[in-house]
Amino acid sequence: MKLLILHSVLFFTLALGAQETEQKTTILWDTSFSMLDRDLQEEVNYLNTYFNRVQNAEVSLLMFNNGVVDKESLHVASGDWSTIHNKLTEVIYDGGTSFKNLSNYVHSGDILLFTDGAQNLNNDTPIFNGNVYIINSNKDINKANINLLTILNKGNYVNLIGIGDAPLEKSTRNYTGTIFENNIGVGGVIISIKGKESTTIRSKENGFYEIEAHPGAVLVFSMNNSIRKEIVLGNITSIDAWFDSQGVRLDEVVVTEKKKALEDKKITAFGLANPDAVGYAVQSITDVDIPESSTNVSNAVQGKFSGVKLGQNDDLSQVVMRPSNSILGNNYGLIVLNGVPMPRSNSSSTSFKIEGTGYIDPKNIASITVLKGLAATNKYGSLGSNGVILITTKTASFDDVKEKEDLALVKNNIYKGKIKISNKLLVTPYLKELKKGKNVEEAYKIYLGQRAQYWEHPEYFIDVHDFFAGTNGALAHQILSNILEKSSPSILELKGLLFKASQNGYHEMELYGAKKIMDLFPNKIQSYLDLALSHKKVGNYQDALNMLIKIDNGSINPTLDFSGLHKIVNSEIRNIIYKKRIDLDLTKVEDKYLNNATYDVRIVFDWNNDQAEFELQFVNPQKKFFKWEHTDLAIRQRIKDELDNGYSKEQFEIMGELGKGEWIINIKYLGNRNPNKKDVTFIKGMVQYNFGKPNQRSEKYMVRLDEKGTEALFFKLNL
Repeated sequence: MKLLILHSVLFFTLALGAQETEQKTTILWDTSFSMLDRDLQEEVNYLNTYFNRVQNAEVSLLMFNNGVVDKESLHVASGDWSTIHNKLTEVIYDGGTSFKNLSNYVHSGDILLFTDGAQNLNNDTPIFNGNVYIINSNKDINKANINLLTILNKGNYVNLIGIGDAPLEKSTRNYTGTIFENNIGVGGVIISIKGKESTTIRSKENGFYEIEAHPGAVLVFSMNNSIRKEIVLGNITSIDAWFDSQGVRLDEVVVTEKKKALEDKKITAFGLANPDAVGYAVQSITDVDIPESSTNVSNAVQGKFSGVKLGQNDDLSQVVMRPSNSILGNNYGLIVLNGVPMPRSNSSSTSFKIEGTGYIDPKNIASITVLKGLAATNKYGSLGSNGVILITTKTASFDDVKEKEDLALVKNNIYKGKIKISNKLLVTPYLKELKKGKNVEEAYKIYLGQRAQYWEHPEYFIDVHDFFAGTNGALAHQILSNILEKSSPSILELKGLLFKASQNGYHEMELYGAKKIMDLFPNKIQSYLDLALSHKKVGNYQDALNMLIKIDNGSINPTLDFSGLHKIVNSEIRNIIYKKRIDLDLTKVEDKYLNNATYDVRIVFDWNNDQAEFELQFVNPQKKFFKWEHTDLAIRQRIKDELDNGYSKEQFEIMGELGKGEWIINIKYLGNRNPNKKDVTFIKGMVQYNFGKPNQRSEKYMVRLDEKGTEALFFKLNL
C-alpha cells in the first residue's frame, strides 16, 4: 500500500486535474477545542485552490467534535464557496474529539477531513468510500492517528504547516518507527527497501525498527510472508505502520499440558470448586465442617474461608484477612472466644509478640464465623479493622477466660447527632458569571469567554458540567470532555473526570480518561486498576479480567508494589468471573479466583486528591457508629504507602443480620495535609447491593469538598 504525502497545495491541485461536472464533496471539519490552534488562513487558501479547480460541487459540510455538531448540504457554483467560508469562520471550538460514526455520513466523492488527529474519546478509524485527503494546519498533531487514517483509507496527507516542505535530500537518512498489529507493537516484521531487498531488518519485540534509506525510496513491511505494506519515504523520519488481524495467518499453537482432573470438584453457583471450599457467601462453619483429624483450632480454620491466611507458625493467632500494608502497626486479626476477645498476637516490627491458641479444643467447637469490613469494625472498632474470628464452643465455658473484661467493644459510640443535608448551592466566581445568562445559549457564551481564565483550575470543567447538566446533557458532556483535550492535565482533574463520567454513565469518556491517566502516570498503581475497571464498563470483559489478574500477581508492572489494592482487586476478579463467565475465556485462570465473593453491601470510596484528610462516619441501624479517619495521625503508615505507590481507594463491606436496616454515611473534611495547597477534593462513593449475587445493583455518589471543617451527609443506604 502506498502512502502519498502531499506537502504543498500546488502538488495537490495539479493532481486533481480539470473538473467540469458537479463533484460530490464532503468537508469534515474538526471543531474540538485543540483546533483553536489551527491556521485557518492556510486552510482557507487550500479550499480556495480546491474550488478553483472544482468549480461546481455538491458539498456536505459536517462539523464534529466529541460527536456530530452540525450537518448541512450546500452547493458551490462557478467556484463560489463563500457560504461555506462564512460558516467556517463562525465555528465555536469546544469539547473532545471522536471519529466515531463519521463514515456513516460519507458515501462517495472527495472527502476532505480537516483535523489534527487528536482523538481522545474513541479509538475508531473510519474507513471512507471515496478519495480521502487528511488536511492539517496544527503544529501539535497526533501523528499515529493521522498515519493510520491515511494508510487505511489509501488516502493523502496534506501538511499545511511546512513540515517536510524542503526538497528531498540526496543523502541517506535514519528512519525509525513502530510496527503495530491491532495497535499493539509487534516483533518479527520484515522491513526492506524496495529494489534493495538485501537491506532487510526485522522489528524488535516491541515493534520498534530503525533503518537507513534515501528519501524517495519505498519502505516495504512484510508480515507472515503474505501481508505487505509500502510507504514512500520523505523528509519525515519517524514512520509507524499498522496491520490488522484480518487475513493474517496465526501460527498453530499445540497445547500439550493435560487438563487438571475435575473428578474431585463439583459445580457450584460460582463455578467449579472443591466441595469443602467455602466462598465469601458462606461466612460460618459448624462442627460438621471440622475434620476429625484436626488437632488444633488452626487446622479447623485452614482452607475453610476465602482470603483467610495463617501466619508464620500456622497459628490462628496470626490470622491475616487483608493485605499486610502496615510495617509499624498490627496486621493480625482479632479472635473472640464465646464473646470474649482474646489477647492478640502483634506483627509489629517494634513489638513482635505471639499469643498461641493451643488452649482451644477443636472437638469442642460448635461454630466459627469470620467477620470482615463493617461487620467487624462496627462492633469491635479499630481492633476489628483487620477482621474478627468468632469461635463458639459447645460448652461455652472456659474457666481461664470467663472473667476477662470485653475491652475490645467500642464504647460511647451511640449516634445522637444529625447532620443536615446542605441545600447550600456551590458558589464560585465563574458560576456567578454563568448564572447571569438568561438561558442556556447566553450562559454558554459566557462560558466560552471565561474558560481561558479558569483553564488551569482542576475543578472548573467538572463544576461547569454540573451547571449545564440539568438543562442540556449533551452540552455538559461536551464541556467535561475538554479535560481530555489538554496535553498535560493534572491527576486531580483526570480523577475528577473519571468520577463524574462514572456517576453519569459516560463510560467511553471514562475509558479514555483512564487511558490518559495510564499514559501520564504509569508509576501510580491505581492507574492500572482504573483502566481495568473502565474496560469492564464498556464491555471489554476479557481485557478487564486479564488486567486485574496481572495487577493481582504484579506482572503488569514488576517495578511497582500493588499490595495496597489486593483486597479490592480480588473482589473485582471474582465478581467479573461470576457475572460474566459466559463472555470469558477462563482456561488459564487459576482456581483460586473461581470462588465468588459475596457481600450484602460493598462500598468503595475513591478520592482524587492524595493530600486530602477526611473522616468517614458509618452509622448502623442500631444508631451506633464508627469512624474511618484518613489522616496522618490515624493511619500514617497507610498514607505513606498511598503516596509511595499511588493509590486513593478503600473498600468496606456489610454482612449479616445486624446490618439490616438504614445506614447513614457522613463525611467531615479536615483539609489538605499540605496547608499551602488549596486544591478542591472530590470523593466518589459506590454502593453495590447484593454484591456477587444475581440481583447485584449499584448506586454512585460524589461529593465536592473545599472548606476545612465541612460536615455533610454523604449518602444513605438501606439493606
